[in-house]
Amino acid sequence: MLEITDTLTNELLRDMESVLGLVAEAGRIALERAETATPEEKSNATYVTDLDKDLEKLLRAELAVRFPQDTLTGEEYADTGSGGPRLWSIDPIDGTGNLVHQLPLWAISVGLAYQGEPVLGVIAIPQLGETYSAVIGQGAYLNGKRIYAKDSASFHPQDNVGVDSNAARAIDNQTLPGRLRTMGSACCELAFTSCGRFVSTTFKGELRHDVMAGAVITSEAGCVFGRIDGRVLSTREFVEETPIQVPTFVAPPKRLKWLMENVKLRGSNL
Repeated sequence: MLEITDTLTNELLRDMESVLGLVAEAGRIALERAETATPEEKSNATYVTDLDKDLEKLLRAELAVRFPQDTLTGEEYADTGSGGPRLWSIDPIDGTGNLVHQLPLWAISVGLAYQGEPVLGVIAIPQLGETYSAVIGQGAYLNGKRIYAKDSASFHPQDNVGVDSNAARAIDNQTLPGRLRTMGSACCELAFTSCGRFVSTTFKGELRHDVMAGAVITSEAGCVFGRIDGRVLSTREFVEETPIQVPTFVAPPKRLKWLMENVKLRGSNL
């Protein structure tokens, strides 16, 4: 388990200031080009645009200058860097399908792991003017204001309950409580769970770059992670064990307990 020292915390807080400025610049570019981004279909039938590629190049280049000893990884390009203890994970546009169809729920995400432990995360949702951020042990923030996930031992019928499309196809949706929401962006769903707009969310299939930053933010907001098969995950395990093979809940502790006890897989007799 990573030891969180004052020296490490101060270093991460300095890094956060640098990353916030970089993500803000990427957000400005994204807003200017969002309506003219040119999509193409990847081999897995998802979209990528020239904007995705250009933003990842920008983020990689700037991070490489600021942190030359670190490893860089992202959605569109291969890993680069020294292979040292620090790894940055970049998702230049999470929710590219939304962007292509002019839905305003897409995000820019930058996360950092140190010795395998997720320690820093930034998610910007440019069209909402929102930036979520967290450093391990220091709480989660939305535009600089502290945020918390909403916990309860029960669910209200009007609670917003996130479930991504892959998880929705695997789960018996009759066993999920509340009003089900699929945003088309894992980063948006994690951000909304961290500030209480969603009371939980559920994933299946997400990759490291989809969840690295959001794992830190939701964890610092009071969320924990658990699979439908009853296994509780650490923040590190949640990120490391990607792509997510088994429907996995992100929720504060009481809600996670309810979900793990009550939600079933489609066709399950258990």
